[in-house]
Amino acid sequence: MSPARRIALGTAGIALILIALVVLHGPILRSIGSWLRVEGQLAEADAIVVVAGGTPFREATAATLFAEGWAPRVVISQPFVRPELAELLRLGVRALDLQGESRLALEKYGVPPDRIIAIRESARTTEPELALVREAAMRLGYRRLILVTSPEHTRRVRLIWASQSRGVPSAIVVPAREEFPFEDWWRRRRAIESIIHEYLGLVAFTLGVSHLAQ
Repeated sequence: MSPARRIALGTAGIALILIALVVLHGPILRSIGSWLRVEGQLAEADAIVVVAGGTPFREATAATLFAEGWAPRVVISQPFVRPELAELLRLGVRALDLQGESRLALEKYGVPPDRIIAIRESARTTEPELALVREAAMRLGYRRLILVTSPEHTRRVRLIWASQSRGVPSAIVVPAREEFPFEDWWRRRRAIESIIHEYLGLVAFTLGVSHLAQ
């Protein structure tokens, strides 16, 4: 079976399961959503990593952790600049790219500019992004990281990191301090999109075909 066909079958299967569960309602759906949220025990680290996306909530959490003294620096990724953003930047409609906005948000939240480390290589998705983060961490001699991402994204980040790094350096995954409607996500369009996106991402990662969905 081709990778594309496996993705299609996995997508259809998840969609059917979710449709069936909507009928059942309540506790099962809440469990499906909340299962995606994991949180590691905080410990002092070499750096706090803002996993790309979710600006400014992930940056706000990273800045709070920095202020609390959990790590002396913050690392930001370089997301792939999509054509529509590139055109807005060219027109001057947007002044900063996504990494620039992340940096500025951190500074506004109180992180000194000289404590922000920017990864220059861009990444389209979470897997290559975390690979670049690990490469930078290894090069800089970091032994422990704190990875900050949105609550519904935490399980996939932890899974990807564990698979790619094999624990070197170690990482603590922390959900951003933002609200996500786990209690009734199936009633909110954006939350539904996020939950389905995460489960599809987990399926694609498990099947080893994430690169087909970039």
